[in-house]
Amino acid sequence: MKGEQVNIMNELLLYVAQNGSDEWSGTEPDPNNTLSDGPLATLTAARDSIRKLRDAKGELAQPVRVLVRQGKYFPNSTLNLGPADSGSHDCPIKYESFPGEDVTISGGQRILNWEPHEGHILKTHLSDVLGSRWKPRQLFYNGERQVRSRYPNHEPDNPIYGGWTFPDGTVEENGDSILRYKAKTFPRRWKKPTQAELFRVNHFGVTNIIPIKSLDEENRLLTLTDRTTSHERAPWYISIPIRGDCRFRIENLLEELDQPAEWCVDTDEGIVYFWPPDENVSDGEVVMPVLDCLIDLQDVSWITISGFTFTETTTGDNMHREGHDGYGAMFPIAGRRYCGEAVHLRDATNCCVEKNRFYAVGGNAIYLENHSVRNVIRHNEISQAGACGVVLIGSKYFYPVTCHPMYNEVVDNHIHDCGQFDKYIAGVFLGLCDSNVVGHNLIEDMPHHAINLGNSGYGRNIIEYNQIRRVCRETRDNGAINCWMEDPQSHLHRDAERSGHVIRYNYITDTCGCVVVDESKVVANGHVTHGIYLDNYTSNCFVYGNTVIRSYSVGIYIQGGKNNLVENNIIVDSLSAFHLGGWWQPQMEGFMTGNRYCRNVFYNSEDFGRQSLRLFYHIAFKNEPVTDAIAQSDYNIFYNATGDEFVIKQKGPSFIFADTDPEYNNDTSLQEWQRVGFDVHSLVTNPLFVNSEEDDYRLTPNSPGLEIGFQQIPFDQIGIRYDESE
Repeated sequence: MKGEQVNIMNELLLYVAQNGSDEWSGTEPDPNNTLSDGPLATLTAARDSIRKLRDAKGELAQPVRVLVRQGKYFPNSTLNLGPADSGSHDCPIKYESFPGEDVTISGGQRILNWEPHEGHILKTHLSDVLGSRWKPRQLFYNGERQVRSRYPNHEPDNPIYGGWTFPDGTVEENGDSILRYKAKTFPRRWKKPTQAELFRVNHFGVTNIIPIKSLDEENRLLTLTDRTTSHERAPWYISIPIRGDCRFRIENLLEELDQPAEWCVDTDEGIVYFWPPDENVSDGEVVMPVLDCLIDLQDVSWITISGFTFTETTTGDNMHREGHDGYGAMFPIAGRRYCGEAVHLRDATNCCVEKNRFYAVGGNAIYLENHSVRNVIRHNEISQAGACGVVLIGSKYFYPVTCHPMYNEVVDNHIHDCGQFDKYIAGVFLGLCDSNVVGHNLIEDMPHHAINLGNSGYGRNIIEYNQIRRVCRETRDNGAINCWMEDPQSHLHRDAERSGHVIRYNYITDTCGCVVVDESKVVANGHVTHGIYLDNYTSNCFVYGNTVIRSYSVGIYIQGGKNNLVENNIIVDSLSAFHLGGWWQPQMEGFMTGNRYCRNVFYNSEDFGRQSLRLFYHIAFKNEPVTDAIAQSDYNIFYNATGDEFVIKQKGPSFIFADTDPEYNNDTSLQEWQRVGFDVHSLVTNPLFVNSEEDDYRLTPNSPGLEIGFQQIPFDQIGIRYDESE
């Protein structure tokens, strides 16, 4: 393809290449024979060239394509695109890789001049980190993220649940800023403990990476430079102090640099230490991130970013940008550093980010904020991101227009293995936003949620046709698709706006959370993980046509909300098909009403080995019966291949029947349940799947589900829609 012209009628083509010059016109893909003209050298120069093409009104006369030639680029600064860089409907602008060529844009700088330190460890002086309070958290060798020196060591055979240690109980005073470690935890003495950072994951999976202020070896105390909560807005699940079931590790100490591919940095002396994974470091490429954003689009329209690999950006703390609503646990906190994103869109319209690869960026991959409207994020692969894959977030009002993302599409992306530095994240996170579509994505191998609809009930978003597998792997109290809707402690109002969401035709398998066992190790056991989790008074949602397979705790969980319609879903091998719960705030008594469960299939296989339980936990108020919370439950199918009896399990001070003895863990038979008026037309029978052993949950033509109105789920339409022309 070298030198091949890419001609499209009426388009102006500009070229960028590593052998180019910003003094040239950029209209040729290769330098000419006299080296007097050829491609440009940087995207910034291409942007500036397009600016010069505009007429007196600032408009373009033709579409423009910027084609970037093969290679890895290390820009000195973020490519900033503003109002002067917009395209239009008839004259859009596209920045893309040259057809058939691989283009990587790095946020790092090469590190050279290595010299021996001790044994296999090399060192080099780096003035950029000298005296810095911020310690770099990423180093790359030949494009692969290396391991920051740590104790306990990384366990390649058990990367998620291994390599942690645990505190010696809770320090009663300042328990969120002082950690007491167990005797003989650390085998080595540290010369510079204040160079270290503590990577801590609390009971709920909320992550903090905090520098160490001091070490008291006699009393086995680590004092942190910042409290792990340190904010009056912190919800209770963040405010848990450092206790015995909080796992942690210590990073960035020279004494713990004891394996190949490990590194650390001493900011007091401005030295980077590295044990290369091979002996060819002089021929290899060592990169340390310096940019937190690679392309920044603000107040622009009709721009496409396509075909690049984005990588090697800086990291930060577990929070979002300031000025928005719907953060949930990831709100901005003074003194902490936002992690950045590879591609940032703010007030962008009709832009497209497509067919890119986001690999090992330190923060979020793609971030849409404020009044970003009708943008499309499609056919990207996002892997190993430090935080979220894609974020949409804004605020409710900003005169004279709304100030949140609307009518955007996040479709056909493959998002996996994110949350490398922040575990409390999602493949796609939606804060306050409205009328967006998240569809046809493959999201897998995530520490927390696949899709999180945020802490806001203002907007109605559509979550559809996504394939989700192996998520919720490192946290608890979560769901593959999760909606917090409201902060139940500080922003709770009976008459708050609750627009609800459409959650349909998603295929969810193998959600499995983790739990600390006897304060010595972390294991995967599906602890309090759900398929679809409508938490914190989430209301007015339409949950239709979803398939939830092997969700350990609950298939579909409604926590305190009202008027949710759960219909035509298949739930396989879950401890509970549905869980209806309630919060405890007195001002919300009587709120949870009008929920409907119709034409669903609940199936437990012989391999599941548990009694089929359909749980309606109703723990809100003493005088609220389940008959108020549920408006309808009927035309469902229940089947347990083991033959165990199907029951309705209830727990708490409020029960189905007014004369029920107020004890916990009461079981109600299906016959009693039907006498109350529920599931009168439901069936306890085999739904007759095509091949459940191979996870084929289509219904056969003679399935009893079809007789009660169940509609076949279009499984062939779920997941990524690939372009056959590629």
